[in-house]
Amino acid sequence: MDLNLSDIDSFSESSNSEDQDYAEHLFGGNAYSILSSLEESIEKIDDFLSFERLFSQGDIVCLVKDPSGQTGRVVNVDLVVDLENVCGHKIREVNSKKLQKIRSMSVGDHVVYGPWLGKIEKVVDRLTVLFDDGAKSEFTTMGPEKFTPVSPDLLEDPQYPFYPGQRVMVQTQRVPESTKWLCGARYDKRDLGTICTVDAGVVYVEWLGCATNHDEKKVSAPAHLQDSKNLTLLSCFSGTKWEIGDWCLFQTRSQEVQELAVIMRTKAKVDVLWQDGNITAGLSSDSLFPVNIVDAHDFWPDQFVLEKGVCDDDSSISSLHRWGVVKSVDAKERTVKVKWSTFHANELNFDVEETVSAYELMDHPDFPYCVGDAVFRNNLPCNDYSSSIGIIVGFEDGKVKVKWATGAISMVAPYEIYHIDKSKDASTTIIPYGENLEQSNVEVNLHGDQFSRDEGKDSLDFDGNGISCEEKPLASGSCSLSQAAIRLFSSIGSSLFSSLSTSLFGGYQHISQEKNPEILDEETVLHCTLDTDPPPPAVTDSKKSGEGNSEQVMEEAELKNGDAPSTSSKLPENFRQFDMVNDCSDHHFVDGTGKDVQSSQVKRGWMKRVQQEWNILEHDLPDTIYVRVYEERMDLLRAAVVGAPGTPYHDGLFFFDICFPPEYPHEPPMVYYHSGGLRVNPNLYESGKVCLSLLNTWTGSGNEVWNPKSSTILQVLLSLQALVLNEKPYFNEAGYDTQIGKADGEKNSVSYNENAYLVTCKSMLYLLRKPPKHFEALIEEHFSKRGEHILLACKAYMGGAPVGSALSGRLNSDQEPIKGSSKGFKIMLAKLFPQLVEAFSDKGIDCSQFLNPSE
Repeated sequence: MDLNLSDIDSFSESSNSEDQDYAEHLFGGNAYSILSSLEESIEKIDDFLSFERLFSQGDIVCLVKDPSGQTGRVVNVDLVVDLENVCGHKIREVNSKKLQKIRSMSVGDHVVYGPWLGKIEKVVDRLTVLFDDGAKSEFTTMGPEKFTPVSPDLLEDPQYPFYPGQRVMVQTQRVPESTKWLCGARYDKRDLGTICTVDAGVVYVEWLGCATNHDEKKVSAPAHLQDSKNLTLLSCFSGTKWEIGDWCLFQTRSQEVQELAVIMRTKAKVDVLWQDGNITAGLSSDSLFPVNIVDAHDFWPDQFVLEKGVCDDDSSISSLHRWGVVKSVDAKERTVKVKWSTFHANELNFDVEETVSAYELMDHPDFPYCVGDAVFRNNLPCNDYSSSIGIIVGFEDGKVKVKWATGAISMVAPYEIYHIDKSKDASTTIIPYGENLEQSNVEVNLHGDQFSRDEGKDSLDFDGNGISCEEKPLASGSCSLSQAAIRLFSSIGSSLFSSLSTSLFGGYQHISQEKNPEILDEETVLHCTLDTDPPPPAVTDSKKSGEGNSEQVMEEAELKNGDAPSTSSKLPENFRQFDMVNDCSDHHFVDGTGKDVQSSQVKRGWMKRVQQEWNILEHDLPDTIYVRVYEERMDLLRAAVVGAPGTPYHDGLFFFDICFPPEYPHEPPMVYYHSGGLRVNPNLYESGKVCLSLLNTWTGSGNEVWNPKSSTILQVLLSLQALVLNEKPYFNEAGYDTQIGKADGEKNSVSYNENAYLVTCKSMLYLLRKPPKHFEALIEEHFSKRGEHILLACKAYMGGAPVGSALSGRLNSDQEPIKGSSKGFKIMLAKLFPQLVEAFSDKGIDCSQFLNPSE
């Protein structure tokens, strides 16, 4: 066919317009009075819409009375409906499985054509019309015929402009060859008739993937426009997807012909498989609440999981890691009972059971299956495509239940099928096994006013999406700053040049000191800006003054938190906070931008600006940030940031490679995070990507983005330390700020903090093994000074203290230990603890008090 999707759209619009004009001409003002009797019914239907919760198999739910408790998966839905036919007769308590759609295929349905799976985007109706003279004919609404409704449009549903029983006027200029006459004869004239049946005629299909053997060459996708008779419908659970206001066909026992009816009310009973492995049957839908945001360490029975290992330091997945299926979960204690997979005589078994920490598991990347997912069989049975494309309908004993396009249902091992990547255009490619899933990563904007999710793979394309912390109180969520951190900002700002512009956190609302003494008002949170004039000679004195103020602020914060020594105490003078070094061979940007920048270094403006940045960093760095610049490459620098106390990142070291691009400062700096393959924060990716609106990795305006005249590298580093590595990083996730203060959000935040601390400990081990060049001395001195405090903090956390509450390894002396950490967290930390002791001991740190297992 030569038609495309736009042709279908334009035809529908013009046809509807002509139909309306003709109906107005035929009925005049009476058309409105005919429809007026239906308006009250529609209003009644609308009243019910806001009260009914609809669930489908596979949905994650929780009890309304216990939103912070365990969650579960919907495994079955029994739906009954109340109907009203076109005559106003009501039919009560009808099982939804007895209902039929007006047409067999609808928009959104999955269809199969040969080896290809697609999704319907547009439908053109095929009508069978019985004329008053006895003739019967079949048409498509895209043909030359003009169909004008004579009877009122009872459905008023744009999806169904035509329906069985509808009286229509059919006008044609000639008898088209495509018209199929079923009985009688037709002449070129306008006649009245009644629609007998409505079905899908021509459909527009978006092709998703091809089920071919992987060693075959690329297969061209079929045409988008297809006759529905050539397609096989792939559906499951269709009887549970009815909503109030939907029109359907229903056949009573006393009638041989199906009649048209609208759904007036729905009533569902839901079976839920809870995380603890128990099933509750027959729950009212009103007693359940949908869970739209789940924690990364939440698991459910029958889910396939992979063991991450205690100290993974790269993002690749080892083939030696065990995988298994979840049997039950303790949601409160974060423990998971897993049956590990084993093979005996080439047969898959799950006979090794173990209870492990949720923090050492991950969703299996090759088996991310959910009910309702479309899948392909891994090995085609003699090119029997209908038996190779199906939909998952359940799980049982470590196997997957699939309903194939033939209608047959069978159990398969998870490795015998592969998932269709719906986020990619599969119209010209074959999806290989093992490369079918990448979790959607979320990028975070700490200054912007919008948010979204990145639906693609985590990569270095720097096309980040983010969220806004605008209008969010500093006392909660990702915008929460300790008093010491804010005073540190203030003291730094006071030691800078006289030019101070807008606030670094200009988009935020702040809580007054009277409401929260830990949070200063907006005027005290200053912006670290760049003065375009050369710095005055008095900067050195100002630096000394700034250092004293910063140390005093930290000491005051320590006194407030149990007189604990500061985690930001200065290291011996032999490791300077700012210095120039040689050899940038291990810098991330050493090869990617070197040639371009070398040519730009001769530009006086570029060199002057970089020297100004150096001057600011040399004189105004806080005690917990260290920078090295390179003598042979002015465009590169490396920074180390110490995690702040009171956060899950306390005592950790975080390294960033920074590059001044040739267009700097008109373009923001490029920043790379040394992750070691670990995801410690929503803003810091395993790939090294740093998502921050100040770096223009997300859209913004005004002072939300990089300002060539005032923004500085120091501002970037301070933002990373105070805003990214904060007390509650969970709420950095896109859209999660709406959960602040809610039971489920705070529960997930606690879990995120536990995992963030575990990953921070793993990063310590990674840095001790592979220290970045020129920072070896910093790493040794930092952990020599803080190693004992880190181990004491681990002991406090294993004793029940919530993450971030233990300063210098002990709780505040004026309070009792808080039983806040989960059992799963303690299990995982207990596995990391001896590795930390061993790593610190290898560096000459005295850990003798921690070598006794009874301690």
